[in-house]
Amino acid sequence: MTEVIATVEHATQWARRGTMPEASWNPVYRALADDSAPTPPPPSPGIPDDASLELVRRQLTTLALLVVAVTDGQQTRRLRIGLDPAAATVEEAAADQASRWSEISTQKIPARIIQLLEESGVEPAPAQLRIERGTTALRLTPAQSRTAHGALLRGLAPEQAFAAIPDLDDALRDALTATGPRISLSLTLHDPSGRATERPVAWSRLWVAGQKGLYRLDQPSSPAVGVHPVGGGDVLGTFLPLLEEGVRFAGACAGSGSAR
Repeated sequence: MTEVIATVEHATQWARRGTMPEASWNPVYRALADDSAPTPPPPSPGIPDDASLELVRRQLTTLALLVVAVTDGQQTRRLRIGLDPAAATVEEAAADQASRWSEISTQKIPARIIQLLEESGVEPAPAQLRIERGTTALRLTPAQSRTAHGALLRGLAPEQAFAAIPDLDDALRDALTATGPRISLSLTLHDPSGRATERPVAWSRLWVAGQKGLYRLDQPSSPAVGVHPVGGGDVLGTFLPLLEEGVRFAGACAGSGSAR
C-alpha cells in the first residue's frame, strides 16, 4: 500500500510542478496552500514516485473532504479524508509533525474516526441518530453577554468572567468554561465542472467536553452561540450521515463525468 510522509506545503509544491490546475483542488487545500506558503518556500524533499504523486493528487483534488479534528490543550490531531465510493484517501496529522498520506477503504472510515477519538482521550458512544433541535439550545441573554464581554476585556480568565454572571445556567457555564477536548467536524464539497454545484458547499460542527458532560455548539463563530447538552453518541450520529452524503456526492460527480 502506498504511503507518503510529507507536509501539506511539500505536497502542494509537488502538485504545482505538474499539470494539475489549482482550480481542481478542494477549497480546503487551496486555502491551506495560500495561508501557509512562506517566502521563500522551504526546501522540498525529492519528487516521490508516480504512485505517491497519484495518492497526493487524489487527496488534493477530492470532491468531498471530510475533516475531523480533536484539540486537547495545545495539541491537535486531525484526519482529512478524501471521500470516494471506491477507495478514500486520508491525510493524518498530529501537532506540528509531517502528515501521513495513505489510502483507506470507505468501510474502514468509521473505525478510523473512533480510533482518533479514543487516542485523543474522547470516549465515543454508539451513534445517536436522532438530533435534538432548537428548543434545547442554551444561550446567554444580551445582558449576560455584556457582563461577560466586559469581564473578558478587563483581563479575567473565562472561568472568572462567567462565574461573575448571576443566574447563569449551570450547563451553559460548564460549556463556556470547558477545558476538555474540543471536537470539530466539517464537510467541504466542490465540483470543478459546476454540474453538481456551482460553488463549494461547506458545513461544520463543534463539540466541547466540560466537567459535567459534552456540549454541541451551533454557529461557533457567532456571538449568539447556541449550546446543546448532548450524549457522547451525538458525534458519531452527526458523522455517519455526513460520510454518506460526501460519498454520495463524490459518486454522483464521477458519474456525471466531472473532471478530476
